[in-house]
Amino acid sequence: MKNWASGIGLTLLGAFCAIIYAMPVPPVAAQQASSTILVVLDASGSMWGELPGGSGNKFETAYAALEKYLPAPRSRVKTGLVTFGPGCSRIKVESPPAVRPVAQTLAPLNEVSPRSKGPIAAALEESLDLFEPGKKSTMVLLIDGPDNCGRDPCSAAAQLAAERPLLRIHTVGLGLARPARSIACISKATKGRFFPAVSAQDAEAAVAGAIKLAMRGIKKPKLKRKPGVAKRPLRRFDPNGPPQLVLDATLGKADGVVDKPVRWRVFKGGSAPDAAALPVLDVLEPRFAAPMTAGTYWIDASFGRANYTAKVTVAEKGPTFVKAVFNAGLVKLSVDGPAPEIPIVYTVTKAGAEGAAPLIVSPYRQSELILPVGSYDITAEAGTLSAKKTVKVSAGARQDVSFALRVSELRLSASALAGGVSPGTYEYTVLVDDPDKPGGRRIVARSTAPAPVFRLPAGTYYIQVKSGLAVASGRVALGAGSSVSRSLNLDLARINVEASFPEGSDATQRPVVYKLFSRDPLSVVARSSMRNPQFVVPPGRYRILAEIGARNVRAVQDLDLSSGEDRSVSLGVLAGDVKLRVSDGQGRAINGQFWEVLDANGALVWRTQQSSPRGLLAPGRYNVRCETRKGTVEGAFVVADGDVKTIELRVQ
Repeated sequence: MKNWASGIGLTLLGAFCAIIYAMPVPPVAAQQASSTILVVLDASGSMWGELPGGSGNKFETAYAALEKYLPAPRSRVKTGLVTFGPGCSRIKVESPPAVRPVAQTLAPLNEVSPRSKGPIAAALEESLDLFEPGKKSTMVLLIDGPDNCGRDPCSAAAQLAAERPLLRIHTVGLGLARPARSIACISKATKGRFFPAVSAQDAEAAVAGAIKLAMRGIKKPKLKRKPGVAKRPLRRFDPNGPPQLVLDATLGKADGVVDKPVRWRVFKGGSAPDAAALPVLDVLEPRFAAPMTAGTYWIDASFGRANYTAKVTVAEKGPTFVKAVFNAGLVKLSVDGPAPEIPIVYTVTKAGAEGAAPLIVSPYRQSELILPVGSYDITAEAGTLSAKKTVKVSAGARQDVSFALRVSELRLSASALAGGVSPGTYEYTVLVDDPDKPGGRRIVARSTAPAPVFRLPAGTYYIQVKSGLAVASGRVALGAGSSVSRSLNLDLARINVEASFPEGSDATQRPVVYKLFSRDPLSVVARSSMRNPQFVVPPGRYRILAEIGARNVRAVQDLDLSSGEDRSVSLGVLAGDVKLRVSDGQGRAINGQFWEVLDANGALVWRTQQSSPRGLLAPGRYNVRCETRKGTVEGAFVVADGDVKTIELRVQ
């Protein structure tokens, strides 16, 4: 591996310093240097992919950065190396932690060939015993994606954090601008840091930053570098090395470097593969290099709608270069001016092929399409709006194509019919006729802004604004390119509710549920569990009910609301605070009880297995029954408003 690693040059010195020394250092990393730095490196097949700005694949880029920034033996820091993959069962301690030259720590990587899947969670678990308990340690985890072996790295990281509390895991995400949850949790669990690395330069800076955090507190030796710029040489392949297949792609022969993933499939054999053949290599990368046994192969590459197929003979030694020229161009689609609220759909067909099935249907407002050389009819549609263009695609060319969809503007606002109450919050909805939907209408746009602006095709729309339970609606016709304003008048009233409780009771600590009923007919129209809710409603006849706890304590009030009325309602809750207790003949409490409380009509009000239950009951007469291990006892009691009492039963 040293042969290809030598091809990784230095980045610009000035840029490196600007990136590394501007990195904030978490307080946890600033106290004490790590006694151990363990590198855990992804060796799955995706590491053959390349980062922009580099001259090697991700595995090579990681190797070169580690070689450059891992501490030398004079620092007295132990360094170690673990690789995971290829496959879900391979986790190998390549170099146990020890004070040794960097080259010796990394030497086993010369025998590693990334392939298959990567078990991140298993690698974290296997690394536990490599860290000394009670000593500050650092893991530098280099990965390019989540665990694809069905395990949860978050649980593994949490275990490491619990058993090695002085361990920090710094994660370098090769090709990752931001981490997925299953990756972010690894560093978060150990108070470490995630370093994004979307380019080769980022990867070098990330490795340097992670090691700098681990080495905090150790006096750094002076860098013996000459001032000036170090140029990155072109990657060099050993012509006498093992056989490799090196794949690259362009849109055209002279132009159009491909910087997005290409689907590469490599098949073994001298004849073209049939549909059932399995590839020996299947990757999604812009370009890559992979070891390959000498022999004849078929290369099948696809990029958007463009394809490339070629027969290749891999030489006995050294690299075999293949450049896929797709003979295609990139077309970026967009809409001029403000986009309509409803979805935009682009349809692509061969130019002049009327009635033919579309080659591409894209539902994205901004679409980038890779198309083979030729002429295409592209249509942009949004509801009844439509625009069509014929586009000529040239090899290697990149072009922007925009469509003018003549949208109309609908401006909505709302106000109250009568003073006193104004709409607090709004919910605007725009609908169209649709016989296939419940109610015969379909929502095309909505907003909670006070005065929204909707951009829509010409047509007839139903508009609605809602504030609380009050609703106002209307109908509007939009002409092509028109701007229409509509104000909807809401007929509102408001109810402000509170409940008062008996003095000295624990009712204030118990949940309250308010139910609002319409009275014509009687039905629940709203509910709230807030202590002092507000209900915005149309004028009319209502009943407000407050229920406290889960038993029979409630308060009810009927009210008639006129337009614009702002009514405050205080519900006086009548209740007594009752505690139940059962004892033996000597007055000692008995455990293991089952209580039932019934009202004067014999209806069950309260059932519990608590030893000394306490709760609120409405005023009235009650019968109580308690089953204990020493027998069953019954009694009766009366509750008055404001009571705070204990009901005691005795088992003789």
